[in-house]
Amino acid sequence: MIGLLGKFKRLIFVTIGLIFLGLGIIGYILPGLPGTIWLILSATFFLRSSERLYRLVVQNRFFGRQVGDFLETGQIPAKVKLIAIISIWGFSLVSLIYAPYPLLYFDVPLLLLAVFGTVYIFSRPTKDG
Repeated sequence: MIGLLGKFKRLIFVTIGLIFLGLGIIGYILPGLPGTIWLILSATFFLRSSERLYRLVVQNRFFGRQVGDFLETGQIPAKVKLIAIISIWGFSLVSLIYAPYPLLYFDVPLLLLAVFGTVYIFSRPTKDG
């Protein structure tokens, strides 16, 4: 019974990892959708379920280095931090100005997410170079 449960868990993790991998690849192509965070999540799920898929992500020539570095050290390059903060607040402000949703249901959660994202980014160590 434990073997069956382990296989089911592995299947779920691989499935979630593949979904995140797809979102990450789309994020590298489409402006406005972050790619790296989805790839980091993907690699995390693959780490627990499929060594082959994990290597596919962290050894990829386009984004593998960034994902692997973050998973190993938790560091974010200063330039990436700046771009992330500008993106978070730029898209949040545009959404706040133009979205026709009520204050309580849209503006407050959006501002909270922007603040939490900013705090998290500043809480990560900055990678030199």
